[in-house]
Amino acid sequence: MTWRVPRWMLRQISHCHTEEAQDNNRHIVGSDLGPGVTDMSSSDYFEELYGVTEERALNFWSTNLHEAIGSKEWSEIRDSTGVYLASVLGHFCLQSVDRMEILSPDYSPSDQEFRQFADLTQIAELMMRQLTSAKNPLWMESAGAHILLYAGFFQDQNKDRHNIEFYSGLGRECYLMAAVGERARIMKLMAKGFNQYLFHLANLQRHLQESRYLIRSVN
Repeated sequence: MTWRVPRWMLRQISHCHTEEAQDNNRHIVGSDLGPGVTDMSSSDYFEELYGVTEERALNFWSTNLHEAIGSKEWSEIRDSTGVYLASVLGHFCLQSVDRMEILSPDYSPSDQEFRQFADLTQIAELMMRQLTSAKNPLWMESAGAHILLYAGFFQDQNKDRHNIEFYSGLGRECYLMAAVGERARIMKLMAKGFNQYLFHLANLQRHLQESRYLIRSVN
């Protein structure tokens, strides 16, 4: 069993629930976020060991996306794709993953389950199969979200092994295929700005790496 984010980042999340973060994200946390937000069912393990709750995770990612993107652009996406990006990152940081289980031929999630992907190659293989089979919107959203994680947030780790531009186009297609029902609007917005969101998430990861070493004053 492995974790999708480094443990030092989980410790940062556990300490981010400041009054300032609450004020900056009051419009996000504790409100009815509607169909644009990914479900963040968390493991009790994270809450017990690190004090990381769904609320703190969403606060952490919203605050740091704001810092990494800048106030002007964040204000433009905050209440739509900004919330979605924060909830996707929150989902991943609250979920452990068994890579061997996901890569096993016996891994068979239901059509109503948020499918897990071990890496970018597995996403490309699924997309090839989807060309000749019925489309599953939830799996397509999951594939797009995993591309945000692997080709966006972990871009520096993957850019020498994978063609990021190719996966940018693939992620856009994933969200277009996920654009059905009440989530169609947010999925289309994600598709439209997908390449820019990969860029933002790559910058976010660098921002967090740098801020990891900052000594912050306590008010």
